[in-house]
Amino acid sequence: MAATQHRDLVWLGYVMVVASATFAAANGVFASLVIHDGVAPGALAATRIYGAGVILVLFLLPHLRSLRRQHLLPLALFGVVGLVLGQGSYFQAISHADVALVLVIIFTAPIVVAVYERIRLGARLPLYAWAAIVVAVGGVALAIVGKGGMPAITLTGFLFALVAMIAYAWSVVLAAGLPTALPPLARTGACMVVAVAVWCFVEPPWTLPFDKLGDTTTFDGRFGFSLPVWVAVLFVILIGSVGVYVTWVGGTSLTGAGASSMVGMVEPVVGAILAWGLLGQHLAPGQVIGIAIAVAGIVVVERARVRADRVKVPDVPVDR
Repeated sequence: MAATQHRDLVWLGYVMVVASATFAAANGVFASLVIHDGVAPGALAATRIYGAGVILVLFLLPHLRSLRRQHLLPLALFGVVGLVLGQGSYFQAISHADVALVLVIIFTAPIVVAVYERIRLGARLPLYAWAAIVVAVGGVALAIVGKGGMPAITLTGFLFALVAMIAYAWSVVLAAGLPTALPPLARTGACMVVAVAVWCFVEPPWTLPFDKLGDTTTFDGRFGFSLPVWVAVLFVILIGSVGVYVTWVGGTSLTGAGASSMVGMVEPVVGAILAWGLLGQHLAPGQVIGIAIAVAGIVVVERARVRADRVKVPDVPVDR
């Protein structure tokens, strides 16, 4: 009976991690809609952090007494890198390119982490993992140059996606060193406080385009529909932020961080499907093949990296 209950809980964990990846993919799709409706990427990124910060700080408050001075620097670094640099560059990237292409570039981050672990920590990966890195990079190249031989992403979009990917990889390394004296969601709340403070300088709350919230916007894809901009923004905050973090932490507690990190790799695939169905962002057959190859290669690399276990797989959600 106990074994059956444990299996049920593990399956629930996997469902929650897949839900988190789906919410994160949908976050990019809804954000892209709002951005193309006239809201600046930086303003939307700031709004997302302001809204999510107000909610997630509630998970920190009961644990404030556990905070120590030595915790502040790692929490601050994670907040700046993951929630300011990473999120800001991601929203900039999807304003210049299809969501699926941006996500597949960002999700090459495990390759960067694996190389970092090899150079800095001496972690040894099997030969097949290095072959998978080559395959994954080739898949990304095919996805980018997949529409009749012409690049399917602007140089600006590619550069912002590259910055977001580096921030994501850096966040994975930083997240492994966050203070475990705080529960995962409390750590996330603390990082949110830092991010909110930084965004107040970059995009002060009083400069946000509140006049746009009453507009109506429309998904132009196969399953398109109209909705007020404020509803899309609320989705980005509640589902694309808070929902992502809560389901990821809950799922990870049941499956383990290593398993959830690999299951979360479905996000680029889900993002491509949602972007096609809701935004009408069509991928050429070569791009679809390239994304499939890239994701498969990245999963192999991540699995080998987790097995190497030289850097602890983080149990807090890494934003993207």
